[in-house]
Amino acid sequence: MHTATQVSPSAALWQLSKGCATTYRPRGAGVLRVTSGRVWATLNPSAHSPAPRRNPQEDAGDFFIMPGTALSLRAGQDVVLESWPAGNAAESTLAWEPVASSAATRWQQAVVSPLADLGQGLALVARSLGRLLGGLAGYTEYLVAGRGKVQTCMESNRP
Repeated sequence: MHTATQVSPSAALWQLSKGCATTYRPRGAGVLRVTSGRVWATLNPSAHSPAPRRNPQEDAGDFFIMPGTALSLRAGQDVVLESWPAGNAAESTLAWEPVASSAATRWQQAVVSPLADLGQGLALVARSLGRLLGGLAGYTEYLVAGRGKVQTCMESNRP
């Protein structure tokens, strides 16, 4: 028996073979749907996860996702997905549908993320400049050797 699930044209589809598991961490908020088969999903809150929802039970635990049901995920939220196809099916098919970006997400992508990249770049430049100056300081004796120094008879070249 095959149950059809409505999936938007912008949804990303992929298949997960029977018994296989994968960890998924979406870059943006969205909805995970199963179009065929079924999937066991384990939500794992971690230190890297975004701020939890008001109800902690929504952020952790195991869920079966079958055709007709969906799992909403936030950006950066970890979920482990394992295929449990029904009957003799060899795989489950999943669809990821991103939600429309909000003003906060747009601000994050357009301003905060490039600003963080710029900060990391400037830190790298400062660190490299420090290493360069340290390296040059180690060569000062070679850079000024023979200048303003009185040479002994062994060091001078006689004509």
